[in-house]
Amino acid sequence: MTNLFSALISLFFPLLALLASPLYAQTAAPVDRPHRETRLAPFPPEVRDSALLSPDGRRIAYVKKTGGRELLVVDGEEQPAFDRVASVTFSPDSKWFAYAAAADHTWRITVNARQRSPYQRVGPPVFGPDSRRLAYVIELPDGHRTVMVNNKPGKPYDQILEGGIHFSANGQRFAYGARLDTSWHVVVDDQEGPAYEFLGVASGIHFSPDGSRMAYAALAGKTWSAVVDGKPQKTYENLGDVAFSPEGSHLAYAAVEGGKWRVVLDGREGKPYEAVAAESLRFSPVGGRLAYVAQSGKKWLVVVDGGEGKPYDNVGGLSFSPDGKRLAYRASAGAEMLVVVDGREQPNFTRIGDNTLVFSPDSRRLGYIARAGRASFVVVDGKRGRRYDMVGYLTFSPDGKHYVYAATKGEEAFTVVDEREAAHRYQSIWTLPDARLLFDSRKKFHYLAVNSGDIVLVEEELL
Repeated sequence: MTNLFSALISLFFPLLALLASPLYAQTAAPVDRPHRETRLAPFPPEVRDSALLSPDGRRIAYVKKTGGRELLVVDGEEQPAFDRVASVTFSPDSKWFAYAAAADHTWRITVNARQRSPYQRVGPPVFGPDSRRLAYVIELPDGHRTVMVNNKPGKPYDQILEGGIHFSANGQRFAYGARLDTSWHVVVDDQEGPAYEFLGVASGIHFSPDGSRMAYAALAGKTWSAVVDGKPQKTYENLGDVAFSPEGSHLAYAAVEGGKWRVVLDGREGKPYEAVAAESLRFSPVGGRLAYVAQSGKKWLVVVDGGEGKPYDNVGGLSFSPDGKRLAYRASAGAEMLVVVDGREQPNFTRIGDNTLVFSPDSRRLGYIARAGRASFVVVDGKRGRRYDMVGYLTFSPDGKHYVYAATKGEEAFTVVDEREAAHRYQSIWTLPDARLLFDSRKKFHYLAVNSGDIVLVEEELL
């Protein structure tokens, strides 16, 4: 979990300006927005690094050290103490929590305070997207490994592939890579696939969103191929990222041939480049559009629907609008950065925040976080917001009419709605890493905040 004071340091350098400096001269009087605070737990400074927020943004867990042992604290309730606690996770619906715990030279998985059988070692617990299944790897007494799914063991293997267990988006299917003797297999729903020399760790194992299709990279001899729905495709020198479109009808992956990288879309090879940026393949939410970042010469550019954008020193943060018709990304030119939206350049800034580009739900508006000189601020509809020490968690209301973010000024953290500061202040504001403030309805949103040594759930209402 991140907080606005610590996490945004990676986006913007700390500012030294005082509250009375001209940096804040334009700030209007704070607004007393309706809000409700619910205390969740004490929050000592030493647990900040281990704190974890639930996906719904309403629960918190952290590891506490006591008497040479460790215990998990969930919503202020202390769990049993162990020699060590690791790999804490919440289920996607936030109702369950699980973690690995060591005691008496063995490890076990604990789920909502219920301890499961001890083993030599256990891997991190992984919940399925529907929260109905929990999977993890265990080491058996003879040294073999197997995958437990809802406490049911699978076939023993010599090794389980790094990257662990992969569920389909609907939670109905699961897969993992496993080695038996010298052969590697992808095991899907407990059924072994064909044998290969190795499997692509970086490429991973991918289900289509509906779970009906699957793809992964496999090594046979000295060449790699994408294995799609159990069938190997054309061989290449190497393979990179693999991605299905949201509806599952399109598949793209990056491949190397003759020392050049290209993207293969539905079996058709694209133009060769010096490189295709890792984790840059992006399908639009609807419409089947594909965008990625490629290196041409010493410059980087965005390729969308096969067409090339303007080259820059660096490019990243590709983001399609919800309707799939618009595309925005960050680009750097020399010492400055800018946002390109629909092929048009926005103004230059000292820095554009990583992963901060966000479209409104109706796709009409675009916002992001920027820095110029000593000031951090949001840019919405091309207009700069007020300047603060730090800014984060920018999002739009469900109807797209309002935008909300968190800011810090001096020793205070608070929310800002349409450039109107909230009157209630905190030491810091928390939400999920790379996430936005979470809306519960058209006019209500929530977040966690640190207040007088406690973590509190704040539910706030737009005016």
